[in-house]
Amino acid sequence: MTIGGQPDLLVMLRDAAIGIGASVADASPHLLGSRFNSEVLSDAILGSSLRKRDDDLPPYVRAIQLDGFPVLIGVLIGSAEVSNIGPQLRRYRNQATIARSWLGPEAPNLHLFLIGPIGALLDADWRQLAAEIESDDRVCRKQVWLPAVQYSPDDAREFLARTFIARPWPAVQRTGRLDTMANLSLPNGWEEVLQDQDLDFNGLVEQLIALEDGEVV
Repeated sequence: MTIGGQPDLLVMLRDAAIGIGASVADASPHLLGSRFNSEVLSDAILGSSLRKRDDDLPPYVRAIQLDGFPVLIGVLIGSAEVSNIGPQLRRYRNQATIARSWLGPEAPNLHLFLIGPIGALLDADWRQLAAEIESDDRVCRKQVWLPAVQYSPDDAREFLARTFIARPWPAVQRTGRLDTMANLSLPNGWEEVLQDQDLDFNGLVEQLIALEDGEVV
């Protein structure tokens, strides 16, 4: 999904998701089509080829599965004015409605990731608009990636870190160390750490690892 000579944003998001430990798979091509799944439609229209016109659907949209959840990925182009973004959002909601018709029991799990233009993060109007989009749960859950000065792998990871695939700690860095600790007795001082009411779960893990490494807490 390249826009105006920019890098392939779908590939960038796939790579970022893999980098934080998420499972990534291709989604059904039906999610991107213009035809509804007739099995979910009423008897009154069964047998017809009900579909949306191309101008009712977004020109840039891709589909992917992250941690087993279906995700539509699209871009928002132009200014943050409602007159510009409103029609684009309507097209993405139409696409999401078609996708839901093919997902069956998985329909409530559909997510829509929308990518704003470069510099959107530095624009107060874009930040406000993104907050409004994310608060609207019609058809599916939506989240907006607002890049600062460019689309970059770091920006992609930061965006995904606030989505449903976020991990509480970097999987590659911590999983092996925690697995090692599972085979050991708890280090001296663990009782005091557990009694520290100021520590959240991540802080507790950090302190236990520090004790195991012989570091001063």
